[in-house]
Amino acid sequence: MISNFKLILTLAVLMVSSATAQTVERKNYYSWENDYGYSQVVKAGDTIYISGIASDKPTFPEQMKEIYKFINQILEDYGVDSDAIVKQVIYTTDIEQMKAHTELRKTFFNQNKYPSSTIVQVSRLYEKGHFLEVEIVAVIPKI
Repeated sequence: MISNFKLILTLAVLMVSSATAQTVERKNYYSWENDYGYSQVVKAGDTIYISGIASDKPTFPEQMKEIYKFINQILEDYGVDSDAIVKQVIYTTDIEQMKAHTELRKTFFNQNKYPSSTIVQVSRLYEKGHFLEVEIVAVIPKI
């Protein structure tokens, strides 16, 4: 009984030590991010969290292209590409437009390596002209 307790306690200490040993880096891409109180990107250990990205382009497909282009630029800053994306959440004001542009969205991923995804229709995004906003979780592979 005591040896099981010691084992559990040792494992708990190792887990806490591992979690606290991870470095957390925050990166802003625009000066106004501080005004709104968030970071566009937070890297914790080998995981990259990209805040929701939207676009001011006039059409749904143009917004989608610009959003994924910016996501790819962020990923490149960390030495990875879309293969590193493990989860995406897409908020859209028009789920039918989202469905209609599925093939366009799929072009942003290499060789059908799609992430786990959630797509949700909302009544409005931060700016009235935004049709979609995409947030990403990516993992940097260990070499």
